[in-house]
Amino acid sequence: MQMTEKYKTCKITPGKVRLKELATHFGLLPEELRWFHNRFCPIEDLIDPDIQSHIEIIYVPIPGMETGYYATTNRKKPLYEKINTLNVPRSFEKRYGIKQTVQENGAEKLKIHYETEIEKTGRDNLFITRRPLYINNKRPDMAVEQIADEVGGVFYPLQLELYENAKLKHIANFPEIQQRWKTKKNQLTAHYKGEIIEEKVKDLDRQMEYRGKTQRGILDSWFFTLYFFPLYEQFSDEKTYTFQASLPVLPKKNRVLFEIILSLNEGISDTQKFVITAKGKCIDPRNTDEIENGKAMHDPETEEEKAEGNFNFTYKLNAKDNSIYTICGETDLKLRKTHRKISFECYEQ
Repeated sequence: MQMTEKYKTCKITPGKVRLKELATHFGLLPEELRWFHNRFCPIEDLIDPDIQSHIEIIYVPIPGMETGYYATTNRKKPLYEKINTLNVPRSFEKRYGIKQTVQENGAEKLKIHYETEIEKTGRDNLFITRRPLYINNKRPDMAVEQIADEVGGVFYPLQLELYENAKLKHIANFPEIQQRWKTKKNQLTAHYKGEIIEEKVKDLDRQMEYRGKTQRGILDSWFFTLYFFPLYEQFSDEKTYTFQASLPVLPKKNRVLFEIILSLNEGISDTQKFVITAKGKCIDPRNTDEIENGKAMHDPETEEEKAEGNFNFTYKLNAKDNSIYTICGETDLKLRKTHRKISFECYEQ
């Protein structure tokens, strides 16, 4: 197999290989492989409509690189991998702007914004970096904020391995993160003194013991929670998909259970985008006091009122490859003492 900067060549047995099976082998659509091969092959070796019986050489994209097929195609409906299942984007490089606002009992409590860069190489590898975090429109200036900001930076660059449906499998560079934490811990304990830094170091030491603990800590971020929603599962014939998700509504408390319905609108806009809405309700079995007090389980002997919560988000996806363009919406949770509302925006730059 030979390779150039634009393509590699694959030798096949003439008359023995069909376009569909070869496209499946390389993770491409048949029409995508046909389009790519025909850009570089001699005119007598054009695929039209299938591979001709005399062809020995097929031109295929270099692994991890886009073919360019979707950029030349104005789509009329989303790209499906199989019936009612959206095709998972294979590779891309993106920069997103993130804004998040937290309100409690009607008053704005926190506003954060930052940028993150994501590179996907193949179907199952994701590399993420994060730019400086701003709290209430400024860089962290209080000691506790600065410590949290420095600790958060330990996790980046972050390498994730994904399942075929684009959901998170595990952190791929966990040993590297552990080593970064050892270095950062020495720097922090040399620079800061007191109970705050001691407690933060203990918390991170416990979190860094196992990959699973670290992964759960990272997923308490709204960005990761929403970015890895099950957008690429099989929808019903009515283009809906229902699932349950535990959401990080309250800081340092157990997540709250919601039932969410995704609804796919197949219409493609003039800017080549399509929409998936996500609407849900709180179905957590715990009562309001149990949630506010951080209880993990519901005591069946108590009959206090249940929490009321709503979830309302809109995803815009790029029609060329089904990658996420924007995520916008809000969720709210009404408890006995607290009414908490979280607004979130993620937009491709």
